[in-house]
Amino acid sequence: MENNCLSVNILVREENQGSSRVFVVNNEETGIADFGDTLDKAIENFRKSLKLYLEAFPEKRNLLIEEEKEPILVSRIFL
Repeated sequence: MENNCLSVNILVREENQGSSRVFVVNNEETGIADFGDTLDKAIENFRKSLKLYLEAFPEKRNLLIEEEKEPILVSRIFL
């Protein structure tokens, strides 16, 4: 049985949009990004966008599986 699970690293940030805030989720490997009014909605929207991307470009799934590994560093710096 083929394993259909795929994990990708995401970056989540909050941004001002007028008088409200939105959550933006993106993945550097694919360039896919999406947003939502809540973190849960942003992640749900991102999953849908990534699924559509992988349906349009199925060969990218294999590249993500081959490259699947832990990130070297995830941090934040202030200047």
